[in-house]
Amino acid sequence: MDIAMPSTFPETEFRAFGLAAANFFPSVISDEALFDPQEKRRHFDWSWQAVRYRYRSCAECNDEFKVLLANPSEAWQAGWGDEELSYKLERCIYMFFVSGLSVFDSFAFCLYFVGHAMQPGDFPLIANPRKITRITTSKAFSAAFPQAAVTGLLVALPGDARFSIIDMVRNLVGHRITGRRSVRESSATHADGTHTHRHEETWHIPGAVGTLMFDSELLQRHLDDITALLASLASAARAFAEANQPKKAQP
Repeated sequence: MDIAMPSTFPETEFRAFGLAAANFFPSVISDEALFDPQEKRRHFDWSWQAVRYRYRSCAECNDEFKVLLANPSEAWQAGWGDEELSYKLERCIYMFFVSGLSVFDSFAFCLYFVGHAMQPGDFPLIANPRKITRITTSKAFSAAFPQAAVTGLLVALPGDARFSIIDMVRNLVGHRITGRRSVRESSATHADGTHTHRHEETWHIPGAVGTLMFDSELLQRHLDDITALLASLASAARAFAEANQPKKAQP
């Protein structure tokens, strides 16, 4: 029985990619796969599944985050501290961004094993999988398959603003620091006697570039970005795998 995936996950494209790419590997129950010391088939299958697991984790963190803010304490609503709620919200944010970056790390890892199955000489890190990263995968695909659409998406990913903020926040909260709600109030009196009042809430992480606007949709906005980026990658990966299917042996 398979896991239930959020409706926003690009299931059709991603599953089609998995099915097409699986043809590059020996059957999971074959001796070649079972006794492969490098476990290439398992690495492919389980990193493919990891993309789904990490995405679902993001979606569940987003749902929990919204529930927490649906009925906050009076102290929180007044703009004061609520350390218990702050902890629960920060845990959601932490898990969301760690899982969000892992979506793309796992996808790149999966693609590296597909590349190796097609052109082993261009993907030599199979013997040391800890060295397989988004960067090494991007470089290997650029050398082996420079014209492929999926290669272009891998190369462009670090410069995409949607990805960059996920990468930045994950590195901050994942390695060294927490965040906290910051509330700013300001008022101005104009020449005509009218007044304007400004209320701004952010989730402040020291060292972060840019601002995370704080409201119940904070994680939803980034989940939408993850979904869009993943959908493009899944579609391109599917097209790539389907266009390069291994030739069947002649009887």
